[in-house]
Amino acid sequence: MRPIERIDNFIRKVDWEKLCEKWDIDPKRNFLNKKYLSYWKSHPDQRIGQVLINLGLIDDSMERWCIEEHDLLIEQGIQPEDCIYWTSIYDKDGNVLDEPSTRLINTLSKDHVKNILDFMEKHNGRISANTALAFQNVLNKEEITFDENSEVPEYLPMAA
Repeated sequence: MRPIERIDNFIRKVDWEKLCEKWDIDPKRNFLNKKYLSYWKSHPDQRIGQVLINLGLIDDSMERWCIEEHDLLIEQGIQPEDCIYWTSIYDKDGNVLDEPSTRLINTLSKDHVKNILDFMEKHNGRISANTALAFQNVLNKEEITFDENSEVPEYLPMAA
């Protein structure tokens, strides 16, 4: 099941003009009205292409039907860790959670990502190339830590 959280993230981050150009649709069409969003949120396992096709808003095509929202966002320049979600049944230390936890990959700690990758390797798990890149980006991210005697700077450096 696709996480419902991805819908609002997609809506916030997608460049509709680029998507309309890619799919050759009229950019003046309003895909963000309450009726359409309500339909999508009541059918969260559908991809954006499926939603627009099922609502009769765009022509049917296999490419539109099958593409995942995060792949569209990555094509538009969004980093994979900022648009791919991971659902865990274990915490970062390998303990079983009371309920599954779904989060953007960019919110996972390095230790959590390392444990996921170790688990996947041990159990011959497979992940997509974009998910692997998202995990690698988290592992490469510089972490800033402060102790109680550290002076906190007025701003924190942005990741490149």
